[in-house]
Parts: sequence; structure tokens; C-alpha cells
Amino acid sequence: MKAPLYNEILDICQNIANASEKDDDDARNSACSDLQKLCATNQGSPKDHPLQWEALADFTGDGDQAMEIYQIALTIAEKLKLETFIASVYLAMAQRQQEFEESSKALEYATMANTAAQNISSEELKQEVQDFLSTLTNG
Repeated sequence: MKAPLYNEILDICQNIANASEKDDDDARNSACSDLQKLCATNQGSPKDHPLQWEALADFTGDGDQAMEIYQIALTIAEKLKLETFIASVYLAMAQRQQEFEESSKALEYATMANTAAQNISSEELKQEVQDFLSTLTNG
């Protein structure tokens, strides 16, 4: 991913986090709208990247809609063969399913995240996936 796009995504996410911390709904909604516009602008272009979609899904309150957005991120990550993002998106999907109290779906996505994580260099993400998976299987 090129630095300008990464920095733009990071800046928007930071704005969302800052607005949320201050309980500033207008600023949060504005920043979320900026992220939606960025995703829409980049969709289908060479700048389309799973990170922007995963971030959008993370900040989407509606769980079903978030799962649809995660699916977009996953499709792009698979198309670009970005194993780290595949693992990350599956983990996020598993965590959302756990929030829905859909244990079997959470376990299914966590298992897929774990499989994808076997091919990545990020030890931190591997550990996060393994820890989450173990909470599902041992909890």
C-alpha cells in the first residue's frame, strides 16, 4: 500500500477515535462519512485496499452491515493475495460474530483467520488470532 493512502486512512480513523472519545457525534459522523467516501472513490481502482474497508467495517455500528463490508475487504485481500489482511479480516469477522453471540460462526471465522495467519510474518497478529481462538474453544 502506498503511504499517502495509508496515511489518509490512518488520519480518518484517528479523527473518528478522537471524536468518539469526546462524545462528539457530529465530528464522528463526519469522519465516518469521509471514510465511506474514500472507500467509494477507491472501489475498483488500483487504490482499492482491504485496509480501508476493514476500517470502515470496524467503525460501522450495524453488525450485519459491518459483516457485508468485511466481506468486501476479504474479497480484495484475497484478490491481492494479502495474507495478513485475510487473517485480520477473518479475525474481525469472528469478533463481530462473538458480539452477536453466534459462537459457531465466530469459531468458523476464527479458524479461517488462524489458517491464514500461518502464512504471515506478523507474530503479533498470529498471537492475537490464537488467543481469540483459544477463548472460543476453551471458554
